[in-house]
Amino acid sequence: MKVPNTNENYEKCICYRDECPTYNENKLSGGLFCSRGKSETAVRKVRCICDECPVWAECNLNDYHYCTKGATEG
Repeated sequence: MKVPNTNENYEKCICYRDECPTYNENKLSGGLFCSRGKSETAVRKVRCICDECPVWAECNLNDYHYCTKGATEG
């Protein structure tokens, strides 16, 4: 499912809330990578917690590391 790029989904996103090890380790900015696309900076994968995110569950996603792969195609 394509993830709607909405403020509501951004507020639910757990990437930027000091919860994601990959986000924190790489000092990323932004969030909602599953909708907005991959990070503009290079990312070293650490541990992915996408499956703990409400957006991931609500949109029936099944992949990980959207910060490195980009938005889901739907």
